[in-house]
Amino acid sequence: MPKKAAAPSKGKKKKLPPGVRERDGRFTFRYSVYVTEKGKKRRKYKETPAYPTAQAAYDAGILIKADQLRGKLVDPKKLTLKEWRDKWIEDYKVEREAAVNTADGRINETNSFIEYIGPDTLIRDITVDDYQGWLNHLKRDGKKKGTVQQYHSGVQIMFADAVRREIITSNPADNVIIPAYKPTLSQIQSGELTLPRYCEKDELKKLLNIIRFINAQDYRISMVLAYTGLRIGELAALWEPDFSETSKVVSVTKSLTANRSIKEFRIGPPKTKSSIREVTIGRTVIKTIKEQLKYREQMIKDKRTVYDGKFIFWSMKYPGYPIVIASYEKRFKKYVEAAGLPDSITPHSLRHTHVSLLAAAGVPLSVIQERLGHKEDGTTELIYRHVTKGEKKRIPDQFEKIMSG
Repeated sequence: MPKKAAAPSKGKKKKLPPGVRERDGRFTFRYSVYVTEKGKKRRKYKETPAYPTAQAAYDAGILIKADQLRGKLVDPKKLTLKEWRDKWIEDYKVEREAAVNTADGRINETNSFIEYIGPDTLIRDITVDDYQGWLNHLKRDGKKKGTVQQYHSGVQIMFADAVRREIITSNPADNVIIPAYKPTLSQIQSGELTLPRYCEKDELKKLLNIIRFINAQDYRISMVLAYTGLRIGELAALWEPDFSETSKVVSVTKSLTANRSIKEFRIGPPKTKSSIREVTIGRTVIKTIKEQLKYREQMIKDKRTVYDGKFIFWSMKYPGYPIVIASYEKRFKKYVEAAGLPDSITPHSLRHTHVSLLAAAGVPLSVIQERLGHKEDGTTELIYRHVTKGEKKRIPDQFEKIMSG
């Protein structure tokens, strides 16, 4: 007769995963970190927040162990400003898919704060007063208002992520005041405080004509920028399949995010989701791009390419690689000088010029914004309202004419 299986003893607890503890029906994972106090390194034990199941606590512990192996885990109470920034920027790149230029900007912004506060300052000890002192210091140091606002934005994000991760309880950047900047008379008279500089139609024609007789490819680049409103990074990333003569569009799906070195270019997503778009083009742009493709074909036939790139616009020194944006901007500055235009005119000014000419032609603001690849943009709206100001002045007369008819 087979023996009956022994009944499980009452009250016997299920074995918990390694490192997991139970208290009042909830589970935590116990781990250790090394801290340095008074020059001596010692081990300190900590526990995760409580979880409803042992497995959830164990999974959280595994993630902590992984961070320890990568050298990322630091006791929040002993975390310095520099340690947090260095960890944060790596996570920022991954979590937000930040372009290289954006990440570099965040490093530059936070470096300013670290230099002022001190790299070894504990992040939990930084106060609103410390932060306000830094902003005031930036103004006294001669930084422009836009620069101060940009620096503040980057550092505020860094602290917001520290709050989100429960490293600190409040954001010292939240309750501060951006220093006031009173406008000077010259700024008011020149419109510097409001409108970005763009070219009038005659100025654009003069500039393009000068470029045409100096550098053929730069002329084609400048033509496409002025006639489409593309960002320079979007144009630099265009591949041949992005151009459709039949559909009369160029497809914007990517951007050249950085290429300080010609062989270290990086292609990433456009600036925003709304930047992914199809931009309609006319016969002038179609002709210009076809001329560029013909130029590329000749370079290939002459075996002058050094890289098998798909880009429409190539580096002149290393054909096949994309254009080096910084080099084009440097040459553009000389073209502007030759045209007798203000040195504030840059390749990005061609985008603003595109807005102004479309606005003058009566194209609705919403259509222009969609064409440029953003839902809302204060600069575009500002240019639009400035250009159409004359139309608004004629509205009363038009209404009078309607009523008297």
